[in-house]
Amino acid sequence: MKIFGQPADYSEILQRVFWFSFATGILCTVMLAKGSPAVQALIDSVVTEADIGPIKGIKVLYVLIPGVIAVFSRVIKLHDRISDVLRIRFIFDTRYFLYPLCQGVGLELNDTRKAAIDKTRDDSMYQTVYKYAGFRDPMIDVQLVRTAADNWGWFWVLVESSFLFLTSAIIFACISKWNYMTVFIVVVMLEIVFILFQWLACIKSAAPQVQAILSGQDRSAFIRNYFERLTEGENTSMKY
Repeated sequence: MKIFGQPADYSEILQRVFWFSFATGILCTVMLAKGSPAVQALIDSVVTEADIGPIKGIKVLYVLIPGVIAVFSRVIKLHDRISDVLRIRFIFDTRYFLYPLCQGVGLELNDTRKAAIDKTRDDSMYQTVYKYAGFRDPMIDVQLVRTAADNWGWFWVLVESSFLFLTSAIIFACISKWNYMTVFIVVVMLEIVFILFQWLACIKSAAPQVQAILSGQDRSAFIRNYFERLTEGENTSMKY
């Protein structure tokens, strides 16, 4: 299991996100217990103790509550749900992969073609990007794929962490613990800054992948044919 090393597959990205969400959950739980007597009473109501690595004999709910949060986040893929709401992956996939690939094979990126690409974004990514730059047997330099995955892994860590900190800030606001709320809002703002830096890193890692994909004549021909068929299908549907 790799937490800090470059991930070799999507599962290792999810593991990284899980463990950092778990750590964030512990910090939020500890701070909520300090700020809320009701939460502290809940923590103290269970006398069972647990160990976290070198830290011994802590109340089990300090571990159990963050564990439940981390597992739930993993099951629903919280970062994916946030991405759906904010259209993060949609914007990235279309603007920094699919549009450049379309233009790279010599096709005009007109409104009709953009609409067709947007409509079929998931399939288009599998047909033109993951087909050549996926984790399993990539047809381009594997280091390009792993660097991009590493960037995205840290990006999603920050996204989930900032969401959990923001949720805690809202809880503090609801119980009128304004000092705690302010601290958590500051943390969220700092994480947003890092998210923006990591977003730029993700953008930077996409361009070499696009160039590598287009470096093969057979790949370029396939991608061109795929995008042409997309537009043909869009034009045909517009006639009816």
